Amino acid sequence: MDGKKKRVLVIDDEKVIRDFLSSLLSLEELEVVVVEDGHKATELCRTNRFDLFFIDCRLPGLNGLETFRQIRQIDPNAPAVMMTGYTVEDILEQAQLEGARASIRKPFNINEIKELVNKILI
Repeated sequence: MDGKKKRVLVIDDEKVIRDFLSSLLSLEELEVVVVEDGHKATELCRTNRFDLFFIDCRLPGLNGLETFRQIRQIDPNAPAVMMTGYTVEDILEQAQLEGARASIRKPFNINEIKELVNKILI
């Protein structure tokens, strides 16, 4: 990475997932911000720049795909990784058609997350 700390926004309604990803990504020397829903995420994006987004597909209120769409309206090149613990192939497929870089399934594989981050941010 280029020496400047990259910023990651983790959007997930489960605190344990937010905490896990925050800890893991911080160990990769990334600046991590976490929020629990899509509305808070889009508000943050209006005033902050992020280099990568981890977005849960199932969020209260604004679902993950809609959150991704709103973030892309603010930042058309926003790289996103969609996350799910459910069978939501249609949502994952649609997100990738609209520009999501990847999708990962819960429970997470730590090495897969690290590889995705390095692939996307380098």
